[in-house]
Amino acid sequence: MRSFVILTSAMLLALAGCVTMPDPVPADYLVDKTADQSKVLEKLENSIIAKNHEIKTLKDRDEAAGQKVKVEKGRLDILKNEKNLLEEKKKQYQLENDLPGIDENNKQLAVKDAEIKTQETKLEHAKTAFEFARAQREVGEAELSVMVAELNYEKSRIAREYLVKRFVANPPAEGDKKKTADPDKYDEQYRKYLEKQREILVEKRNARDEASLKLKIAEDKLKN
Repeated sequence: MRSFVILTSAMLLALAGCVTMPDPVPADYLVDKTADQSKVLEKLENSIIAKNHEIKTLKDRDEAAGQKVKVEKGRLDILKNEKNLLEEKKKQYQLENDLPGIDENNKQLAVKDAEIKTQETKLEHAKTAFEFARAQREVGEAELSVMVAELNYEKSRIAREYLVKRFVANPPAEGDKKKTADPDKYDEQYRKYLEKQREILVEKRNARDEASLKLKIAEDKLKN
């Protein structure tokens, strides 16, 4: 089950990410890992599994916030439609020169305008809450990407040690060098990949902080 979760996470990240994930490190290259190296890999795997559960919660919040925007928009549309009906009534009262009707209609319009203004503020708040929820989700996914990259980078370092030892023990013939696995292949690729994922995480966290500030402003407007 653990391996399935790790593999699924890596596949989803490879499909969703804008940076191509390097080829996975062959399991054969990890056979000589030490007890300490095994502990490091296990710790990273546990973190990935925990992060997957956290992202599920973040996705639920994201979807709920998106639904809230639809609800608040629907309420605003209803209020605007009600105002349009009052505007039509006003025209009729004016044609009939119904002064009491015009006066009452104006009062209702004033109330409706206030309701619309309040609802617009609620909708703005819902939109910023949705933006923040989406930003939180993206940070979680970026953190997962870093964890998966760290796991594979650690594997690549173990693989490098294995390949170097094998190369020293059994040096390839001159004509077979191209067929021999490069000890630096996985190590170099995953080092660069990890650096890029960390850069993306910083960007996502900055975007989340901006969304958090917008939400705070929208909450203050809602209170006033």
